[in-house]
Amino acid sequence: MKWIVRGTTTEREVEVERIAGGFDVVVDGKRRKVDLVCLNGRLASLRYTDDNRSHHVSYERKGSGSWRVAVGEREFDFAVLSPIEASSSDAVDLGTGASCLEAPIPGKVVSVNVAEGDEVEAGHSMVVLEAMKMENELIAERAGRVARVLVAAGETVDTGTVLVELE
Repeated sequence: MKWIVRGTTTEREVEVERIAGGFDVVVDGKRRKVDLVCLNGRLASLRYTDDNRSHHVSYERKGSGSWRVAVGEREFDFAVLSPIEASSSDAVDLGTGASCLEAPIPGKVVSVNVAEGDEVEAGHSMVVLEAMKMENELIAERAGRVARVLVAAGETVDTGTVLVELE
């Protein structure tokens, strides 16, 4: 899956693919094998498997695709956007218009926590997806009304499958 990671002064195209034992990550054309272990909801261990360098990373989701990440003593704020969002003239303000909640990885839908017509706030749990024996809570990036729910508990989905549409 391709993403645009936009910092305060830089922008990078990042491609991430899940592989056996971790992730294959391409940043600016440079491919790295990465092992990521989530230690709790805000801390992870990141290891480059090609040279065994390890980093402890803390992270905080700020909403609307915005993140704060700390690696050691250094902190970074950035936005993670799909290529379409990044090329959109209003990518800076993702709080308006229709949006879709997509499966970030293949998995099984454990629960759907919204129904069509529900009003949700940013951070509201919308779908729980199980992948690799871990449950992943997928949340609303912004406030809105649920226009369509496209999956049900028990279904298996692929990466990029639209799960819920907000308007």
